[in-house]
Amino acid sequence: MDERALPPLFIENDRLALSRQSEALRATRTQLTVLLSGTAAATLTEHWLGRFWATLAALCYALAAVLGLYTARRRARAHWQAHRAAAEVVKSLAWQYMVHGGAFRTGVVDPDGLFAERLADRLRELRKVGWEDHGGATGGLALVSIAMQITPQMRAVRAKPFEARRDYYVRERVLEQLVWYGKRSAQAHRASSRWSAATAALTLLALVTAALRAYGLLGNWDLNGLFSAAAAAGVAWQEVRRHRPLEYAHALIEQDLDTARLAMGTTVTEEGWADAVEDVERLCSPQHTDWLVRFGS
Repeated sequence: MDERALPPLFIENDRLALSRQSEALRATRTQLTVLLSGTAAATLTEHWLGRFWATLAALCYALAAVLGLYTARRRARAHWQAHRAAAEVVKSLAWQYMVHGGAFRTGVVDPDGLFAERLADRLRELRKVGWEDHGGATGGLALVSIAMQITPQMRAVRAKPFEARRDYYVRERVLEQLVWYGKRSAQAHRASSRWSAATAALTLLALVTAALRAYGLLGNWDLNGLFSAAAAAGVAWQEVRRHRPLEYAHALIEQDLDTARLAMGTTVTEEGWADAVEDVERLCSPQHTDWLVRFGS
């Protein structure tokens, strides 16, 4: 489905979430790189006397401290998560509205009013944890303004018969999410393997250099400190990206979505359709992913 057919509020929050995510990851990567550079400069200071490397190490550590304060003030990670949550809430409600899922089942009175009410309630909850409507699209959470988030394509899909809505949802939502989670699981697996191998190699190098220095074979070189710092930076980056827990979570969601896809195409009737859609939207929610990540950590 063309995401431009979804509510403007989704498009705006999706854009802001991607922007804040890039900012948060870039800030963390830069801070770790600067800290590691400071450690390298400090290592060279012990071998080459002079003020240059000592000054460079001090500057690196000072810059890392400034970056930490700047990052804490910007709160990019918190804003990233808030905007992502808002985007997924809007998207999920839009899909349920379109295909008669969840509370928007066939025969519901005033689905437009229900959409506005449900969306206003969810956004009000998100505002309590720091979400802000930068685009002003909700008009201060006025129900009339939120109802305008229902696009013509959303109304057109809702007007289709059950079979058409079912096929459209399975094709454009379930299969799309199935492919997305499968790709993300594979990407997380590859990244986890690479970083685990890198940190293991750096840890081994730290062990070897520590042993060599203990026997006086490295002179004044304190390379084990540098390799230890590099390994610690690798571990910290893996904790930020959560490769292994996300691989676990995304793989489980992919399996559950595949089961739901098969059921929707064979056994789910029109009477059970609304509940089946609600279950799929629960699987795709960020809250469900975070819940699974806790078990994969």
